[in-house]
Amino acid sequence: MAIAFRSAGVDDASAISTLIEAAFAGGIAPHFGEQGHATFLNFIKPEVIAARLSDDNEAWVAIRDGRAIVGYAELAGDHLKMLFVRHELQRSGVGRRLLEFLRVFRKGHMVSVNAAPNADAFYLAMGFRPTGLKQHQDGIVFTPMEMKF
Repeated sequence: MAIAFRSAGVDDASAISTLIEAAFAGGIAPHFGEQGHATFLNFIKPEVIAARLSDDNEAWVAIRDGRAIVGYAELAGDHLKMLFVRHELQRSGVGRRLLEFLRVFRKGHMVSVNAAPNADAFYLAMGFRPTGLKQHQDGIVFTPMEMKF
């Protein structure tokens, strides 16, 4: 499987939203209650993603075989806001490769992430370390972590 990376653009917002929503349903959703579902689904609406892509956030997509978006990562400064891989490709190395790609852009920086419960093991394996206890905010459950890139 050939994977390439490129900057995400506003025209990608709908495909990114679809990718994230499927990954959410397949892994994160069981950890959130009704409020968390609503909060998260509002955050990944195509128009909301497009607005963030128009702002100062930096975002990239992982492309398989030159066409299909199979991964997405978004940075707001030194905070990894989102990192998602198509549900059926999780545990195939796409997330690891996407994170390694991001390291180029933040080399030497301390990068934070709010890891969802189903992603804790991934971030720990990649070298992130918890900076606090599990938290609940607007129905979203996460563990704050950070790592020096």
